[in-house]
Amino acid sequence: MATGLTREEAPPLPAEPPVPARRRRRLTTGIAVALVLVVAGLVGWVALRGYLARQELYAALPAAHGIQSAIVSGDLAAARSSADELEKHASAAAALTDDPIWRAAEIVPWAGPNLAAVRTAAATTQQVASRVIAPLVDVAGSADPRKLSIVGGKVDLAPLVAAQPVVAKAQTAFHAASKSLAAVDTSATIHPVGSAVDRLRELFAEVTPAVDALGNSAKLLPAMLGADGPRHYLLVAQNPAELRATGGLIGSVALIAADHGAVSLVAQQAGTSIGPWTESVAPIPDGPTGLFGQLIGTYIQDVNLTPDFPLAASTASRMWTLTNGGSVDGVITMDPVVLAALLRATGPVELAGGESITADNAVSLLLSQVYQRYPDPAQQDAFFASAAAAVFQRVARGGIDGSALISALAAAGSSHRLLIWSAHPDEQAVLSSTSLAGGLPTSTASTAGVGVYFNDSTGAKMDYYLDTSVAAGAAICRADGTPTTRVAVTLANRAPADAATTLPDYVTGGGRFGIPPGSIQTRVAVYGPSGGLLAATTSGGATKSAISGTDSGRPVSVFLVTLAPGEQKTVDVDFLALKQTGTGVSVTTTPTLPGDGSTPDVGTESAVGSIAVGCTSP
Repeated sequence: MATGLTREEAPPLPAEPPVPARRRRRLTTGIAVALVLVVAGLVGWVALRGYLARQELYAALPAAHGIQSAIVSGDLAAARSSADELEKHASAAAALTDDPIWRAAEIVPWAGPNLAAVRTAAATTQQVASRVIAPLVDVAGSADPRKLSIVGGKVDLAPLVAAQPVVAKAQTAFHAASKSLAAVDTSATIHPVGSAVDRLRELFAEVTPAVDALGNSAKLLPAMLGADGPRHYLLVAQNPAELRATGGLIGSVALIAADHGAVSLVAQQAGTSIGPWTESVAPIPDGPTGLFGQLIGTYIQDVNLTPDFPLAASTASRMWTLTNGGSVDGVITMDPVVLAALLRATGPVELAGGESITADNAVSLLLSQVYQRYPDPAQQDAFFASAAAAVFQRVARGGIDGSALISALAAAGSSHRLLIWSAHPDEQAVLSSTSLAGGLPTSTASTAGVGVYFNDSTGAKMDYYLDTSVAAGAAICRADGTPTTRVAVTLANRAPADAATTLPDYVTGGGRFGIPPGSIQTRVAVYGPSGGLLAATTSGGATKSAISGTDSGRPVSVFLVTLAPGEQKTVDVDFLALKQTGTGVSVTTTPTLPGDGSTPDVGTESAVGSIAVGCTSP
């Protein structure tokens, strides 16, 4: 039956019913909640693992301290137990902060730098625990120089040679970990994370000298003690009663032989029996020649007018071979303060005449009493040679606490009283990074390295009564941001008021060089930072007469200070530190005596204080 409607007029089919708005909102909310839950779960996961990692690192601290104390006490079993505990906690902390979720979270703004810093801190701790501390503890009994003993004039080098590769790998791993930690950018971290990283960096800095000392000892000692064949060294005795820049006039020289650990005294000579020469025995750079004159290349007593010990040592070595022939593998210096420290390890040593030299009387005996007792310099030289030979033979005989002996030598090195130069370039490259090298002061971008060195100009032995002190500081006063570094040098003559009449002419000089008896004249050389400029040399607010020059790119001021008994003077030297952006200052000085007749501690450097540098308005 027809409806009368055309196709065009037919009603449309009904559409799918629309999703209600309420359902859409529920779906969106569900997705959002799911995302929130996922994010919250991820955050919770990271937070939980971060908390657990923190707990593991805190738990590792007692083990780290335990290792140090156990090694110092010689309890290697306890040290190994603590090392295992440290590695367990450090490995757990590293694993907790190195999963894919943690790594992915490091790309999140704000949180990322903090997570990366924590992961790096944990990883470096684990690396040090497993690749540095654990291997070193395993070889501590053989690699520790303090464990070396001299028996019958010989050191057994086999344990140290066997430990060499382990120690070398540990030293490399330590510096790799330290480099990774140094690369962490704490500027974008929250305070707790940044301070924790900074503290870890401080711990690394504290441990670095010990790690390097052990590593360098393992590299150097076997070869230097003749493991690869005979070696010959000059042992030069410096006399701080007549100062030179590296410590004192070279009064005597001994030739020491080392062959597969066996050490012997081959020959001894007074410094006066070597040279002089009319021309320099070796090439001397223009810098030190202009500052200190030609004597550093012609007189062995003056080779160390320059503070550059490698230069002085190589020149002295050349003088010895020109006089005696043969070859020299290195030069070692020491003074009566070092001798006194060795005597604390050996105990008193009887001299040829029946007298005993001890830790308490060595400095006074060798630097003062000997001149009262023997007016003839030849007799003085004979006494010095006898004392040196007696102490050397006592050390070589053995039966000494190795720890005490090495501790004394290490302390002497830290105060620059013991210096070593090697004629072998690979060994000298290792030494150059240590306090034993005696090189010129070094600077960094933030720290100006300066040096203050003393050379006697009295021509006598009055520096036994010279008291020296140094203070330094820096400030940025200029509009261009260049720091000004100031060095204040104070010298005092502590000789008795009647020194001119009560002390021997050999000690006072007797006025031979125009210096009144009892007075002390010192030529002071102040080295500024590398690439810097000498700005002023003043005393009491007035300009001080001085020689200016440069040495290996360092500005230098050289001036004379003359002091009557009881007199004291201060000289200020200012430098512009053109290569520095910070105001840090490090100071190296000639090791001197207190001036009052007492024996200084072998490990104590000459007094260095700090001063404020005031900026004056233009």
